[in-house]
Amino acid sequence: MTEPFHADYHDPTDLLHIEYDRRMGYFSMTDDHLHDHYELYYLLSGERIYFIKDRTYRVKAGDLVFVDRNTVHKTLESGMPDHERIVLYMKPELFALMAVSADLVEGLKEPFCWEIPIVRFPSQMTEVMERMVSEMVDEMLRPQAGSDLLLRHRVVELLVYAYRNRHLSRLSSDDREPVLHPKTQVVVRYLNDNYHQTLTLPEVAGMFRISPHYLSRLFKQTTGFTFSDYLNLLRIKEAQRLLRESEESITDIAWLAGFSNFSHFGKMFKRTVQASPRDYRQVYKESGSVKPIKKGETYDD
Repeated sequence: MTEPFHADYHDPTDLLHIEYDRRMGYFSMTDDHLHDHYELYYLLSGERIYFIKDRTYRVKAGDLVFVDRNTVHKTLESGMPDHERIVLYMKPELFALMAVSADLVEGLKEPFCWEIPIVRFPSQMTEVMERMVSEMVDEMLRPQAGSDLLLRHRVVELLVYAYRNRHLSRLSSDDREPVLHPKTQVVVRYLNDNYHQTLTLPEVAGMFRISPHYLSRLFKQTTGFTFSDYLNLLRIKEAQRLLRESEESITDIAWLAGFSNFSHFGKMFKRTVQASPRDYRQVYKESGSVKPIKKGETYDD
C-alpha cells in the first residue's frame, strides 16, 4: 500500500452499498454508528480494533466481521498504521430480490447473531476469500454490462461461503484475544441493560467504584465512544424500535427510551438517524422499512 484510495458502489435498488478503502496512517471512526441494515466487514490488510455491542475485538487481515442490524459498533486503530478493507451494507430485502429461499436466508443471517460474530479462515480458505473480494473491487472500479447483478450475486456467494465453512473458521471465546478492559465491559453491559433509567457518569462510576475521570478516559480509550454518546446511541436504538413497533406518542417514546429532555431527544435522533422521529415513523409505515441506503451516504467503518 502506497497511497490512500476510496471507492463506493450503490446498487440501483438501494438495497446494497459497498465501500472499499485503502487508508494510510492511523484511523479511528469519528461518527457514532448505528444503522438498520446488515454489515459485513472484510479486512484485506492491516489490523483493527472493532467494538460491537459490548465487546472489543482485535480484527486481523483475512477476518470477516458480521454486524447485526441496529447494533452499536465502531472501529478503532490498533496501534498499527495502514489498513485496507471492504464493507458491505445490506438491507434485508436484498435476499428476496435474489430469490434466496427462506431457509437459506435464515442460515446466511445466522452469523450476524453469533456471540462472537467473527470468522477467521485457515490460510488456504483466505486465498479464496481474497480472490472473491478482489473480483468485487474490480467490478466496482471497472463496471460493465451486468455489473449490478454480478455484485449482488457476489455478496450472496460471499455469505454462502462463510456459512458453509463456519465450522472451520468461527472464533470461540477461548481463541479470541481479549481487548476490552474488564471494568469497561462490566459498565458497557450495565448500560445496555439500564439505558432507560436516568444515568450519569458520576453515578455509574460510583456504582463500580471508579473515579468519574478514570471511567471517562477508559471508556473512550477502549470503546471509541464517550460515555454520553454511547448511552445516547442505546436510547436512540430503543426509540427506533418503539417508533416501528408501537403506537406510543413520540413524547412518551422519548421518555421510555431514557431521554428526560424532549428537545435533546429530537436533536440526538435527527443527528444519528438523519431524520426526525416523526419522519422515521412515517417512512416506516409507508414502506414497511426504514428509508433505504441513499447514494452519497457514507458509514466510515
